[in-house]
Amino acid sequence: MLTPTNVNSSQFGKLYSVAVDGQVYTQPLYVSNLAIPGQGTHNVVYIATMNNSVYALDADTGKQYWKANFGPPVHPCDVEWHNNITHGSSVGILGTPVIDPSTNTIYFVSRNETNYNPSLCNWNSSAAPTGVNQGVFTQSLNALDITTGAPKFGSPVKITATYTTSDGTLTFNPQIQNQRTALTLANGDVYIAWASHDDLEKYHGWIISYKAETLAQDHVYSDTTSGTLGGIWQAGQGLTIDGEGNILVSTGNGSFGASVSGVIQTGNSFAKLSPSLQLLDYFTPSNSAVLNSGDQDLGSSGLLSIPGTTLVTGGGKQGRLYLVNTDHMGHFNASNDEVQQEFQAIFGNGTQHIHGTPIYFNSQNAGPIIYVWGENDFLRAYSFDSSTQLINTTPIAMSTMTAPMTNNQSAMPGGFLSLSANGQANGIIWASTPFKGDASQSTTEGVLHAFDAITLKELWNDKENEPRDEIGNFAKYVPPTVANGKLFVPSFGALNAADGSGSLNVYGLLPNGTGPTNLLANGTYVIKSLHSGLALDDPGSSTADGEVIEQNAVNGGKDESWLLTNLGSNQVSLVNALSGLALEAAGGSTAKGAFVDQNTYAGDAWQQWNVLSVSSGVYELTNVQSGYALDVDGGVSTAGAKIDQYPYQEKPWQQWSFTSSSGTSTAALIANGTYSLKSVNSGLVIDDPGYSTTAGEVMQQYAAKGGKNQSWVLKNLGSNIISLINESSGLALEVTGSSVANSALVDQNSYASSPSQQWRVVSAGSGIYELLNVHSGQALDVDGGVKTSGAEIDQFPYEEKAWQQWSFVP
Repeated sequence: MLTPTNVNSSQFGKLYSVAVDGQVYTQPLYVSNLAIPGQGTHNVVYIATMNNSVYALDADTGKQYWKANFGPPVHPCDVEWHNNITHGSSVGILGTPVIDPSTNTIYFVSRNETNYNPSLCNWNSSAAPTGVNQGVFTQSLNALDITTGAPKFGSPVKITATYTTSDGTLTFNPQIQNQRTALTLANGDVYIAWASHDDLEKYHGWIISYKAETLAQDHVYSDTTSGTLGGIWQAGQGLTIDGEGNILVSTGNGSFGASVSGVIQTGNSFAKLSPSLQLLDYFTPSNSAVLNSGDQDLGSSGLLSIPGTTLVTGGGKQGRLYLVNTDHMGHFNASNDEVQQEFQAIFGNGTQHIHGTPIYFNSQNAGPIIYVWGENDFLRAYSFDSSTQLINTTPIAMSTMTAPMTNNQSAMPGGFLSLSANGQANGIIWASTPFKGDASQSTTEGVLHAFDAITLKELWNDKENEPRDEIGNFAKYVPPTVANGKLFVPSFGALNAADGSGSLNVYGLLPNGTGPTNLLANGTYVIKSLHSGLALDDPGSSTADGEVIEQNAVNGGKDESWLLTNLGSNQVSLVNALSGLALEAAGGSTAKGAFVDQNTYAGDAWQQWNVLSVSSGVYELTNVQSGYALDVDGGVSTAGAKIDQYPYQEKPWQQWSFTSSSGTSTAALIANGTYSLKSVNSGLVIDDPGYSTTAGEVMQQYAAKGGKNQSWVLKNLGSNIISLINESSGLALEVTGSSVANSALVDQNSYASSPSQQWRVVSAGSGIYELLNVHSGQALDVDGGVKTSGAEIDQFPYEEKAWQQWSFVP
């Protein structure tokens, strides 16, 4: 169970990440104890992407149970302005699906475009949109079995609709209508709502319902009939359902009031609809015309239904919260809003939009609390008085940081909140926000926070241990999902990832409170292409910096053995066992198709790789600097093909298996004990000169004399990684200052479990070993390769020299 006590950087962090094939705007959905045919009972998390894919993943390990794709998505330039990159490289499944656990069915809307011609891209210019429909656009309602991914109920069903009133007949346009809100399951129907892309063309707000068990269309509603606009987007939140099954919705800029023929239009309104989508009541702010003129949507967030009352609250881009009684919503009054309460709740810098729907906690110690985090403002907690049924307009608590934390001048879209608690106690507010700037039409770094729900004191954020816990690029409008002690948060890929990237990040209590679950253990591996079965190879056993890596037949040699070191958060370095050089994007390139070579390890981001699980025993490796995947150039299966980096497309030549190299079993090569370390070259041993107890004393080689200053206590740490503590000084053998430089000296210092104080043991045959520093990847070495007494010990890329090889003498 997550509590304010155990959510901290030493006990809580990232457990794993799973790469997916597109950006993720959908909130993860969790099903516990689900029976998967032939695979037992598991906790499963579901995620959908803008590439029209749905994934079923093991919620505890990230293993993929199934994936289904629903055809080519829409190209953004056919539905958006030329400079709006909010949807990356595709527009597919945008609205969060809904699951019916009683029938094991997941419902969602996919979008497709055929006959695409890039030269005719509709709005790929600064001119006004032409509306030329050069492609064929469809939207479809899908229903899948959550255990297998198989379609159900005649899925998919093409979405078409008309809505007829005394104002005339509207026809649903699948190109311009944007299915943004989460789907809602109620009254035996699946309710789906639509808005627009960038307010383009003459769109309307639509809600259409379908029978959940047949996918037959049931009811249709549009909120603007003689007028236009009124999009229902709510920054992705689903529709709100009251105790009688009525639908409550907040709409965006658009026509409001009675039409000439008397039809009530509900743009910029809170609306209450019957289960059959008949308008029952509504509230439209008195300044709605002003809101329309300034693109100040009321419906930029969803509605919170306050438990035990008939009240809803929500707000829009002006930063005001409205508290409305759904038994009497107040309609439109030009001089005075007839609502329960309204007040300015957000005081942002430049803009003060509310996009994240308010959330509610009935706390044991402070009573009912409503939380809202508007853009460029602080997270605010407002108490709700159950007796007066009013919100206290003075916050009882505020965060110490804004959203975003820096560059918070007119930056969108604020914070997206979730709550975890044990009943009325141990409340934690989880928040996903942009970190450093505006995310409205660009990809930007995200930050994930945890706050005490009563005080809003920050308990944890992903920047406290960034290498381990980094969330990556902010996934817009998506609150975290909290379930079974874990936090599921999508991102738009790792930092510097290619446009259109996506991943699911999973956080929870760390094993023994020490660190994340590594997908691959530290060790030495042959890395094979899933496509060709060939191995990553240092061609010609080269020791040259800049040698481009190839795929070749498995030969059992060190040129195909790679020393994997976990750096935290499933980021690894890979150092070739023969050359001692690290796998990297050549020259630190961020270009698509840049070759992958080997070079001296310097701890640079382009020499580090994110490990992401694709399926059991199969992994994707993405470069930390570029975000591109390790790839076989051209996707060929021929020996000698070069390795490059390329946007991940789920191709088998971008997927890799890791097999422990021959002779590198995880069984300890050297038993725990006390040893002298003798150079194969000189026959001299590593010595703490003068029996020094000084931290930072550089080690030297001297003739063996049996003293404790030449004795080292070896402790196995797992995967043939060891520490070495001098028996005389009690200090650990380490690379001075955690340096990654060639020829950096080796000294002794207080043991702090640092990777620079840990050494990987690799057998060189016949009782001889090389020792590779876990941090730098370089070998324990006698400086200059000399045989003289007093020579200093350093590190250097491994070259199979005798002065880099050691025997352990008990």
